Amino acid sequence: MPNTPDPEPEETEEPTVAAELEADDESAVDGDPERDGEAAGDASAETGSDGAIERQITTLIDERVAEIERDIETLEAELEELDNFARISLGERYSQRIEQNVSELSDSLTGFAERNFQKLNSVDGRVDEMSLMLAAVLEALDEEDIDVDLSEVRRMQEAGVVEQSPAERLEAASRGD
Repeated sequence: MPNTPDPEPEETEEPTVAAELEADDESAVDGDPERDGEAAGDASAETGSDGAIERQITTLIDERVAEIERDIETLEAELEELDNFARISLGERYSQRIEQNVSELSDSLTGFAERNFQKLNSVDGRVDEMSLMLAAVLEALDEEDIDVDLSEVRRMQEAGVVEQSPAERLEAASRGD
């Protein structure tokens, strides 16, 4: 909708009415003696035409004001629509930023879990290796009839060192147990 107003029919008529009034004023100023009598008689007619001009001016002003009010209402509606769009857009951007942060956190936690799982598998593999090696050493010692004192290992088991979690063992070691 263009913001330029359509010319009103009264606007095109007003200049002709104003032009007639100016022409009347100029002829009265020229000082024609015949016209002087008419000018005096036209004084009451001018008062009537002044009222018509005032009504036309008032009508034009009212039409312009109504048009401006319609334009203001249209602009307010467009502004509200733009404001709603901006609010939705900000909400969407905030939501997308949160989704991106959650995705990054998820990726980070997945990577952390994968690295720790690999480390756990590595440690588990080493424990299996050490268990096999200890079993082989104990078997070789037994074949050579060498007695191995496992009382220290049993004492640790009874004390709960092997059965305790790593955190519990660390705490016991720090207390000096």
